Amino acid sequence: MLAFIGPDVLVTYERTGGFAGIRERVTVDNSGAALVNGKKTALDDGEMRGLRDALRQIVTTDSSEAGCRVADHFTYTLTYRGERAVRCWLPSDWRAAVERLEALTRR
Repeated sequence: MLAFIGPDVLVTYERTGGFAGIRERVTVDNSGAALVNGKKTALDDGEMRGLRDALRQIVTTDSSEAGCRVADHFTYTLTYRGERAVRCWLPSDWRAAVERLEALTRR
């Protein structure tokens, strides 16, 4: 399924839940090839620079159940630098990267 992404995945992001039960998934490799909700796309050089800059701001790498016990919450899963974290509220240091990754779902 992710064969075109290759072994050098930069980041994988998933947002699930909410009232409508959505599932969004974005995988970007180091070359800028991306799989967004099952569709192939590519990031240009500026998008990749911005994403890498945003990813470097991430320091929250642990999972937490805080915020999970509310109706219609979203669950955010981010895998970066070999660390996979699951959260039900968006840590502030994730915000810039998540905004860039979610923007890809609206292309």
